[in-house]
Amino acid sequence: MKFIFSLYGKLTLAMLILFVALGAALVVINAKTSEMYSLEITQRINRDIALHAAEDMPLLQQGVVNEQALKELAHHVMFINPIVEVYLLDTAGNILSHALPSGSVLLEKVDLAPLQLFLQDQKTLPIFGDDPRNPDRKKVFSVSPIKENDIVKAYLYTVLNGKDHDNLRQSLESSYNLRVGAITIAGSVLLAALAGLLIFSLLTRRLQALSHTVALYRKNSFQGSVANVSQATFPDEIDELSQAIIGMSQRIENQFSALQDADNSRRELITNISHDLRTPLASMQGYLETILIKAGDLSEEDKVHYLETAYKHSKRLNQLISELFELSKLESANVEPDWEQFLLMELIHDLVQDYELQAREENVSLSVHCEDMSITVYADIALIHRVLENLLKNALQHSHNGGNIDLNVYGDEHKIWLEVVDNGVGIASHVIPHIFERFYRPDTEKIDSGNGLGLAIVKRILELHRSQVAVRSELDKETVFSFWLPASATC
Repeated sequence: MKFIFSLYGKLTLAMLILFVALGAALVVINAKTSEMYSLEITQRINRDIALHAAEDMPLLQQGVVNEQALKELAHHVMFINPIVEVYLLDTAGNILSHALPSGSVLLEKVDLAPLQLFLQDQKTLPIFGDDPRNPDRKKVFSVSPIKENDIVKAYLYTVLNGKDHDNLRQSLESSYNLRVGAITIAGSVLLAALAGLLIFSLLTRRLQALSHTVALYRKNSFQGSVANVSQATFPDEIDELSQAIIGMSQRIENQFSALQDADNSRRELITNISHDLRTPLASMQGYLETILIKAGDLSEEDKVHYLETAYKHSKRLNQLISELFELSKLESANVEPDWEQFLLMELIHDLVQDYELQAREENVSLSVHCEDMSITVYADIALIHRVLENLLKNALQHSHNGGNIDLNVYGDEHKIWLEVVDNGVGIASHVIPHIFERFYRPDTEKIDSGNGLGLAIVKRILELHRSQVAVRSELDKETVFSFWLPASATC
């Protein structure tokens, strides 16, 4: 049953049905064409038999049928060819006389149209006329007009394959030659079917191997990749299917690896979040418990110090939670920037004013460099404000006392480049590839220097703007964060 329902079994069954039908059609067509060929030969050979017979015997005498002459003619013709039947017709096709047994002739009239066609054109043979002894069949014939004084008075109509021919044909239907012909055709069909089975087996061998390979792949829970089992000299559809399955298996493997990496990242993220949340919470709890337990023993100055420290940790905790929500929102699939055209320098000057006091307190100089104050960009102004804010905070955080931070703006009619440059501590080359990862902090960095989400937010916002952030740095010399924005509505 499994063989029948397989592709090879279905192809085999379809081919056998096709070959049997083809063999049967060949038998029928061969029998029909052979019969038509035989009838055409018979009619061509005997096409003048009626003419010669009419010339030899006076069948009409002053418009009256010469029965004796007709009988002698019929006897003579049938002696030579026993399957020929002779009839005498008038000009309307009525049967005037014949030499056949009484009651054997069933028609009284013969259609003259085929006879006229035969007399006019003997090239298109065979032509079939009525059989007076069998009204349901048509027979090949020969006909000749009988004239008196060049006027047609009657027709001598000879049926070439008479009833004796039909009886003989029926007796020979099971003859040796017919059986041999049928067996020959059946044998040819059988040999062709066997050859077809062999060809199908060779053609489907690669497909069967591919099916077996895919079954093993499924048995292994779709792990690993599918080997190339189709290596034809001239690639065909099976090779294309094989390559598609191989590509699909590799894609599944890559996606499975990506899911594992994502799961590992999720676990690491949870661990980092737990750690970053636990640290300020533990500090807040410790200071507040100290105030509650030792309230009577602490001076007002110590109480204020402890409360300020707890407040600082609560602000850090609030910032961490806010940035977590912000990054989660930015990474959702349905977030799109609110595109608009705006003056970039207005945004930068507003941002510098917001951080000018902090920079002064940390003894850091803030400078903006731009040749064209009317530069406009096409972006989400709120998100770009967030990018510049995070980069500026990062620069302030890592600047030395007395350091400098420069905001450089330049570009052309298509792209506007922005740089945030500081001459602070710098970034080691092995650290640069990781600084945009969530919660990443170098081992040398203090735990309260940041939560590792600011640069991840910068990267994600710029990805939403079809841009990217680049970094170059030298330790204790210079660090440059740069990115570009479209100068017009091209995104």
